[in-house]
Amino acid sequence: MRLIGIVVCGAVALALAMPAAAVARAGHRTQVVCISPNTGKRVYRYKPERCTFHKRGEPLVEAFFVRTKDDRWHTWSRSTARGKGKNVASMGGESRVRIRLKHPVRKCGHRVFSRAHFFFASTGNGSTVPLDVCAK
Repeated sequence: MRLIGIVVCGAVALALAMPAAAVARAGHRTQVVCISPNTGKRVYRYKPERCTFHKRGEPLVEAFFVRTKDDRWHTWSRSTARGKGKNVASMGGESRVRIRLKHPVRKCGHRVFSRAHFFFASTGNGSTVPLDVCAK
C-alpha cells in the first residue's frame, strides 16, 4: 500500500512539473529587436521576414539602420542565427546580405541577440554591429 502511494505522488508531481517546463521552453526563444516600419518603435521578433536593425546607443536615424527584407533563416537557435536576405539602402537599390546574429543576452525580460554581423555580397565587405536589446 505504501509503495502505491509513492508512485501516485511521483506521477502527480511529474504531471504538474511538465506543463510549466514546456511553457517556459516555448516562451524563452531568443529574439531580435527590430524597428517597426509602421510605428517606428522597437519590437521583438522571432525569425523576421523583414527587419530594420538598429545600432545600439545611437539615435534613430537612417545612418545607424540596416534594413533587410525577404529574410530566410537557415539556423535559429538559442545562441546564434544565420540567414540571408536583401539589404535595402535608403537612397540606393537592393543587394544580397548574409546575416549572423550572436551573443544572446537577457534584458528587459527577453532573451535577445546583442550583435549582428552583416556580409554584403556586392562589395565583399562585412561589418559587426551591436544591436538594441530592449524594445522599450
